[in-house]
Amino acid sequence: MKKRYLLLIPVAACIIVCAAAIGYIQFHPERAPEGAAFLARAVQEKQDTGSGEEEQQEEPAEQPEELTAAQKRAQELVDSMTLEQKLYQMMFVTPEVLTDSRNNVVRAGNSTKASLTATPVGGILYTSRNLQGKDQTSVMLNNTQQYAREAGAGIPVFTGIAEEGGSHAPAASVLGTAAVEDMSVYGQTNNPEEVRDIGKTLAAAISGVGFNMDFAPVADVVSNEANTDLQTRCFGSDAAVVSSLVSSEISGMQENGVMSAMSHFPGAGSTASDPAEGAVSTDRSQKEFRSSDLLPFAEGIKADTACIVVSNMTATAFDSVPCSLSSKVITGLLREEMGYDGIVMTGQLTDAAITGSYTTGQAAVQAVQAGADMLLCPQSMEEAYTALSEAVASGAITENQINDSVARILTAKLEYGLMQ
Repeated sequence: MKKRYLLLIPVAACIIVCAAAIGYIQFHPERAPEGAAFLARAVQEKQDTGSGEEEQQEEPAEQPEELTAAQKRAQELVDSMTLEQKLYQMMFVTPEVLTDSRNNVVRAGNSTKASLTATPVGGILYTSRNLQGKDQTSVMLNNTQQYAREAGAGIPVFTGIAEEGGSHAPAASVLGTAAVEDMSVYGQTNNPEEVRDIGKTLAAAISGVGFNMDFAPVADVVSNEANTDLQTRCFGSDAAVVSSLVSSEISGMQENGVMSAMSHFPGAGSTASDPAEGAVSTDRSQKEFRSSDLLPFAEGIKADTACIVVSNMTATAFDSVPCSLSSKVITGLLREEMGYDGIVMTGQLTDAAITGSYTTGQAAVQAVQAGADMLLCPQSMEEAYTALSEAVASGAITENQINDSVARILTAKLEYGLMQ
């Protein structure tokens, strides 16, 4: 047994000598004997690698972007609001739904005032049936804003109209404001500066009577000739042309104080019919969407469009439910992949594509869960409110998500001078 231990003594000695030699070379590589250069290199490489790892670990964490003054103010306002006020702020309704009127609303009086006090909605969408003349429209909208500022949290409303141009221009046709051609005409000439001027013209025309949001431009790239309605409302079938002109119109409009609500994300140009009439789907592939339909929306995002309206069609490449109710489309595609942080609004929830399969409450909850900030034209404001309130109470929707949506809405209102 002793002999075995004696045999281990030279082995241990060799190990100690080698360790000492390596240590010496580590600190004095220039004195390494010939043939031991590889040891010096190995030691140096290990030191370099270790140093790089340490440096990488010491890199500071990415700092969040600093909030703008409008965003900070919006957050202060959100913190002071009740849940009820916040949920109503997420609704964009017609004046008839607001006041529960069976007749066309053409003035804002006691009924409008009482309704805004009880249900302080975020926006009101007007159509040709609400317009009779410039003076009438101006008084109606000014009174509405006054009542909104006096009610609840004192937040003014988005006053919206779909003044696209050409055959879809209620202000021009009823009020006699400046008229422009169908957008398909400008798509053929492809003059971005001309279209920027059109954006300015439309903004001046509708803001002159009190509107602050235009549901335009229609950013669809037409690939289905059977959809004759979209053909006149869009800039055409060339994605590059449509993208350039969409950006120009948004810039011209918003530089002149009117917010743009572009539509119909993620692009409805391949559909054959209107979701207002029933369920509509497209089997266009994700590759086709990304190489064409999404490009105008990417340019709209670069132009800082205030709002994007999501289509009620179903894009089967992304999800099996209507886009306006799909988290894969709104949160996954629009928010996360494309980086949009403005207002996301559903298509009109009165469309048959929605009402044929969902109740008002179901559509409201599913849209907000998907990431929508505003509900456009729910059939029943009260049903939508009740369903959302219950969803928050149950935890199906977090109040933090509601806060984020309302903060986006208020930020836009602050940035465009509706409030301070």
